[in-house]
Amino acid sequence: MNKNDDQPEILEAQWGRDQVNAFFEDLKQGADGEHVQVRSISERGPIDRSVTLSDAHDLFANDDAKAIQIRYRFEEDGWCDTLMVFPDHVKIIRTRVNA
Repeated sequence: MNKNDDQPEILEAQWGRDQVNAFFEDLKQGADGEHVQVRSISERGPIDRSVTLSDAHDLFANDDAKAIQIRYRFEEDGWCDTLMVFPDHVKIIRTRVNA
């Protein structure tokens, strides 16, 4: 085993809103959600909170989420996806996690 085998697999992409909406639907249909964390902005500054997957989707759809982190299992693999919301795209960083 070399040193890089211990590193998690990381993928990065830019998605449009339609892709993110489809992603939420896919998660609702076929993944086992473990934890969802959302960062939103209020008049008092950033707010981090745990929410349901449906709540995160609603916050995204209403432009109230600035970042969303979703930990889930899909087909026996653990994943952690971080969505960073920008005006014209969403950056997704997907990490395969063991556990």
